[in-house]
Amino acid sequence: MKKIQLLKAIVDFIWIVFIPIIPFAIIAIPFILIVDDIGDFDIKINGLLLASKSILSKVLIAVSILTFLLTFYSLYLFRKVLAHFLRLKIFDNTVISLFEKIGNLLIISGILSLIVSFVAKLYFKHKVVFEIGYNSKIMLICLGLFFMILSEVFKISKAMKEENDLTV
Repeated sequence: MKKIQLLKAIVDFIWIVFIPIIPFAIIAIPFILIVDDIGDFDIKINGLLLASKSILSKVLIAVSILTFLLTFYSLYLFRKVLAHFLRLKIFDNTVISLFEKIGNLLIISGILSLIVSFVAKLYFKHKVVFEIGYNSKIMLICLGLFFMILSEVFKISKAMKEENDLTV
Protein backbone atom coordinates (compact mmCIF):
# COMPACT_ATOMS: atom_id res chain seq x y z
CA MET A 1 0.00 0.00 0.00
CA LYS A 2 2.90 2.36 0.58
CA LYS A 3 3.79 2.24 -3.12
CA ILE A 4 0.27 3.18 -4.16
CA GLN A 5 0.23 6.01 -1.65
CA LEU A 6 3.58 7.25 -2.96
CA LEU A 7 2.36 7.04 -6.56
CA LYS A 8 -0.86 8.85 -5.61
CA ALA A 9 1.17 11.60 -3.90
CA ILE A 10 3.35 12.07 -6.98
CA VAL A 11 0.36 12.13 -9.34
CA ASP A 12 -1.47 14.56 -7.05
CA PHE A 13 1.60 16.83 -6.98
CA ILE A 14 1.79 16.86 -10.79
CA TRP A 15 -1.97 17.52 -10.89
CA ILE A 16 -1.68 20.48 -8.49
CA VAL A 17 1.26 21.96 -10.39
CA PHE A 18 -0.46 21.80 -13.79
CA ILE A 19 -4.06 22.63 -12.81
CA PRO A 20 -3.54 26.44 -13.02
CA ILE A 21 -2.43 26.06 -16.66
CA ILE A 22 -5.64 24.34 -17.78
CA PRO A 23 -7.92 27.42 -17.98
CA PHE A 24 -5.28 29.26 -19.99
CA ALA A 25 -4.87 26.30 -22.31
CA ILE A 26 -8.61 26.05 -22.89
CA ILE A 27 -8.88 29.78 -23.60
CA ALA A 28 -5.75 29.74 -25.78
CA ILE A 29 -7.12 27.35 -28.42
CA PRO A 30 -9.89 29.61 -29.79
CA PHE A 31 -7.75 32.71 -29.15
CA ILE A 32 -4.90 31.38 -31.29
CA LEU A 33 -7.23 30.35 -34.09
CA ILE A 34 -9.25 33.61 -34.15
CA VAL A 35 -6.58 36.29 -33.66
CA ASP A 36 -4.68 37.22 -36.83
CA ASP A 37 -1.31 37.82 -35.20
CA ILE A 38 -0.43 36.50 -31.78
CA GLY A 39 2.27 39.11 -31.41
CA ASP A 40 5.87 38.67 -30.50
CA PHE A 41 5.45 35.29 -28.89
CA ASP A 42 8.13 32.82 -29.89
CA ILE A 43 6.40 29.48 -30.06
CA LYS A 44 8.46 26.35 -30.51
CA ILE A 45 7.11 22.91 -31.16
CA ASN A 46 9.67 20.11 -31.16
CA GLY A 47 12.49 22.60 -31.53
CA LEU A 48 10.94 24.40 -34.51
CA LEU A 49 10.14 28.09 -34.28
CA LEU A 50 6.69 28.60 -35.78
CA ALA A 51 5.57 31.67 -37.67
CA SER A 52 2.64 33.08 -35.73
CA LYS A 53 0.83 34.45 -38.82
CA SER A 54 0.61 31.15 -40.69
CA ILE A 55 -2.73 29.34 -40.40
CA LEU A 56 -0.87 26.02 -40.33
CA SER A 57 1.20 27.26 -37.37
CA LYS A 58 -1.95 28.24 -35.53
CA VAL A 59 -3.53 24.84 -36.18
CA LEU A 60 -0.38 23.02 -35.05
CA ILE A 61 -0.25 25.08 -31.87
CA ALA A 62 -3.95 24.44 -31.18
CA VAL A 63 -3.53 20.70 -31.76
CA SER A 64 -0.49 20.68 -29.47
CA ILE A 65 -2.52 22.36 -26.73
CA LEU A 66 -5.34 19.86 -27.32
CA THR A 67 -2.82 17.03 -27.00
CA PHE A 68 -1.67 18.46 -23.66
CA LEU A 69 -5.29 18.67 -22.48
CA LEU A 70 -5.99 15.06 -23.48
CA THR A 71 -2.87 13.86 -21.67
CA PHE A 72 -3.81 15.91 -18.62
CA TYR A 73 -7.33 14.42 -18.65
CA SER A 74 -5.80 10.94 -18.71
CA LEU A 75 -3.82 11.94 -15.60
CA TYR A 76 -7.13 12.94 -13.96
CA LEU A 77 -8.59 9.52 -14.80
CA PHE A 78 -5.48 7.84 -13.42
CA ARG A 79 -5.99 9.72 -10.16
CA LYS A 80 -9.48 8.21 -10.00
CA VAL A 81 -8.04 4.73 -10.56
CA LEU A 82 -5.56 5.24 -7.74
CA ALA A 83 -8.38 6.38 -5.45
CA HIS A 84 -10.24 3.14 -6.21
CA PHE A 85 -7.07 1.16 -5.48
CA LEU A 86 -6.67 2.88 -2.11
CA ARG A 87 -10.26 1.88 -1.25
CA LEU A 88 -9.35 -1.69 -2.31
CA LYS A 89 -11.83 -1.65 -5.21
CA ILE A 90 -9.33 -3.17 -7.59
CA PHE A 91 -11.54 -5.25 -9.87
CA ASP A 92 -14.34 -2.71 -10.08
CA ASN A 93 -15.93 -2.09 -13.49
CA THR A 94 -15.06 1.59 -13.10
CA VAL A 95 -11.34 0.77 -12.88
CA ILE A 96 -11.54 -1.40 -15.99
CA SER A 97 -13.34 1.28 -18.00
CA LEU A 98 -10.97 3.98 -16.74
CA PHE A 99 -7.96 1.95 -17.87
CA GLU A 100 -9.55 1.64 -21.31
CA LYS A 101 -10.24 5.39 -21.48
CA ILE A 102 -6.74 6.27 -20.32
CA GLY A 103 -5.28 3.98 -22.97
CA ASN A 104 -7.38 5.51 -25.72
CA LEU A 105 -6.55 9.07 -24.64
CA LEU A 106 -2.82 8.38 -24.48
CA ILE A 107 -2.82 6.73 -27.90
CA ILE A 108 -4.72 9.66 -29.41
CA SER A 109 -2.32 12.10 -27.72
CA GLY A 110 0.71 10.23 -29.01
CA ILE A 111 -0.61 10.03 -32.56
CA LEU A 112 -1.58 13.71 -32.59
CA SER A 113 1.88 14.62 -31.29
CA LEU A 114 3.52 12.54 -34.00
CA ILE A 115 1.38 14.20 -36.66
CA VAL A 116 2.14 17.70 -35.36
CA SER A 117 5.85 16.93 -35.25
CA PHE A 118 5.88 15.40 -38.73
CA VAL A 119 3.85 18.20 -40.35
CA ALA A 120 5.86 20.93 -38.61
CA LYS A 121 9.17 19.47 -39.75
CA LEU A 122 7.87 18.84 -43.25
CA TYR A 123 6.36 22.32 -43.64
CA PHE A 124 8.97 24.46 -41.90
CA LYS A 125 12.16 22.53 -42.66
CA HIS A 126 10.91 21.27 -46.04
CA LYS A 127 12.21 17.78 -45.39
CA VAL A 128 11.15 14.57 -43.77
CA VAL A 129 13.24 13.83 -40.71
CA PHE A 130 13.36 10.40 -39.13
CA GLU A 131 15.08 10.47 -35.78
CA ILE A 132 16.34 7.45 -33.92
CA GLY A 133 16.40 7.62 -30.16
CA TYR A 134 14.07 8.37 -27.31
CA ASN A 135 10.76 9.71 -28.53
CA SER A 136 8.15 10.71 -25.96
CA LYS A 137 5.40 10.49 -28.57
CA ILE A 138 6.10 6.82 -29.18
CA MET A 139 6.27 6.30 -25.41
CA LEU A 140 2.80 7.83 -25.07
CA ILE A 141 1.44 5.38 -27.62
CA CYS A 142 3.16 2.47 -25.86
CA LEU A 143 1.83 3.62 -22.50
CA GLY A 144 -1.65 3.86 -23.99
CA LEU A 145 -1.40 0.33 -25.33
CA PHE A 146 -0.18 -0.80 -21.92
CA PHE A 147 -3.26 0.68 -20.23
CA MET A 148 -5.53 -0.98 -22.79
CA ILE A 149 -3.84 -4.34 -22.15
CA LEU A 150 -4.13 -3.70 -18.42
CA SER A 151 -7.85 -3.15 -18.91
CA GLU A 152 -8.15 -6.53 -20.64
CA VAL A 153 -6.11 -8.23 -17.91
CA PHE A 154 -8.38 -6.75 -15.26
CA LYS A 155 -11.47 -7.94 -17.16
CA ILE A 156 -10.09 -11.48 -17.24
CA SER A 157 -9.03 -11.30 -13.59
CA LYS A 158 -12.45 -10.04 -12.54
CA ALA A 159 -14.16 -12.90 -14.39
CA MET A 160 -11.82 -15.41 -12.75
CA LYS A 161 -12.41 -13.86 -9.32
CA GLU A 162 -16.19 -14.03 -9.77
CA GLU A 163 -15.94 -17.65 -10.91
CA ASN A 164 -13.75 -18.46 -7.93
CA ASP A 165 -16.19 -16.75 -5.54
CA LEU A 166 -19.04 -18.87 -6.92
CA THR A 167 -17.19 -22.15 -6.45
CA VAL A 168 -16.23 -21.51 -2.83
